[in-house]
Amino acid sequence: MSDNIDPYSPCYCGSGKKYRFCCQRKKNNSIAPPAKREHPVIFGDLADGERLHDQGLKYMQLGQFEQAINWFTQVLESDRTICSPANNLALCLFFTGKFDEAIRVQRQSFEDSPSPNPFGMANLAWFHLILGEEKEAEDAASQAAIQQALNVEATIKVCETLARFKRHRDIMETADASDFRSDPNVRFYTGVAAANLGDSKRAIEDLSCVPIGHIKGKMAQQYVQHLKNNTQPNTVRKDWPYLLPQEFCISHLIKQDDAPMKTLMSSRYMVDFVEARLNAEPDDTEDAVKLLDLCKHPEATALLWLILKGTFGPDKLRFHAVRILTKKGEIQPGEEIELLQKGKPTKQQLISICLNSEFSFCEVPPDIDKRYHKLFLAGRKPFPDWSKIAVGYQELLKEAPHFYPLQYNYAVSLIYTERGKEAESILRSLVDEYPEYLFARASLLSILVFAKRLTEADQVAQRSDFPKETHPDAYAAWLVSMTEYLEASGKNADAYSTIKTAHDFASNNPNVARVWSRWEDYNEEKDTSYWLRLKHRFNK
Repeated sequence: MSDNIDPYSPCYCGSGKKYRFCCQRKKNNSIAPPAKREHPVIFGDLADGERLHDQGLKYMQLGQFEQAINWFTQVLESDRTICSPANNLALCLFFTGKFDEAIRVQRQSFEDSPSPNPFGMANLAWFHLILGEEKEAEDAASQAAIQQALNVEATIKVCETLARFKRHRDIMETADASDFRSDPNVRFYTGVAAANLGDSKRAIEDLSCVPIGHIKGKMAQQYVQHLKNNTQPNTVRKDWPYLLPQEFCISHLIKQDDAPMKTLMSSRYMVDFVEARLNAEPDDTEDAVKLLDLCKHPEATALLWLILKGTFGPDKLRFHAVRILTKKGEIQPGEEIELLQKGKPTKQQLISICLNSEFSFCEVPPDIDKRYHKLFLAGRKPFPDWSKIAVGYQELLKEAPHFYPLQYNYAVSLIYTERGKEAESILRSLVDEYPEYLFARASLLSILVFAKRLTEADQVAQRSDFPKETHPDAYAAWLVSMTEYLEASGKNADAYSTIKTAHDFASNNPNVARVWSRWEDYNEEKDTSYWLRLKHRFNK
């Protein structure tokens, strides 16, 4: 049933309200009355029904959704005209990955109950949003907004749902037309909506009504102070967010090996969660930005660009964004980009290394050529005599002290003869004096990782002075060491990406093949350790 009346025009009944919040709402609430039952079920024992529902709520609050489903189902078997158990049953079904059944139960509740159910309609909007069905989600949110809320919980739920779509004006008009507009929870939403619409006076008035001990009391106080100071909050978009990260219920939605996880990682909902997480903790960037790498929704890329071009957060956040945008193919190697660094706009050219199999670091001095190659080949034998090789390199260094590949190979021989401190000293000197010589940098990183000196390893891994051209074997050596470093740091997805890059151009390299054999079956979307860490950190 539809009409051609402007929903925002004054209602024709003369109430003084807009049509949307007066007779249109009444008309929508009267649509599709429930079918008459031939044998209506009377909820004779109301106390027993409440007991069953309370039991379901208890398990639901504990996150034991399967058990809660049984209790809510029992309530509905006695009387299907009650909204609350149907709404909660639908939520529990959704949290257990039964998406289709959750939507069916929620839609059925609209037919079974004679009362308006904006809470359930808001549920439906949330379901569709997570599933990536954004038009259906918007439509359900619109329906929720025009239904009369019979309790404050429904009003809050509708405001929360509209907040997910940043429908600021709809929040204010829906809340103001309700019987619960003075509730502090509702006034939080109207206050934030007013702030986003530029109405500072209304925003301060409403947000000041949120108690200090309220879950969003701290957020409300911060917003009031910003409004009084005429400053913007520290957020990605410089806007006034409504939702805390825990309101996205990510820990309930994350699944390890099934379709729900893929669905979530393809939706706009995950991008919105990452934004909320960054707004809440600007310095805790790595896991949040990693989600934008995994998320397939176009808004993930858009948010990365917003981060890169903006001023929000520390410099490392923008560098994370650069890395992921490069991985996604949005930024090309060698491309110059402008970003904020140490508070100033700077231009950066992305690392672009040309791999040349004919590349030579420096010529071997003629006087030691044959002896040097003989020692080098001796180190490639199945059981090298490293003590003898080390002595041989040491003798050659007396004749060619500045031939740095010789210094490097001497350091390698020292490692194998358990003279690690001497080897490390030589490698550090080489890395500082010849940063383009990636063999030395790779070996130094490996030493530090093996010794579990990860803080020092961080400094080596994060150096950005890379050569423009090098030999494929040198770059492969560096990527193998980086893989081991990332693996030791618990960054499995990044480790996989790194060794895959090496395998793509140097699959026959024995060190690459050795490490690749551990990672070739890795699936970053099924990385249990990553998702468990995510649950812990993002939903404390």
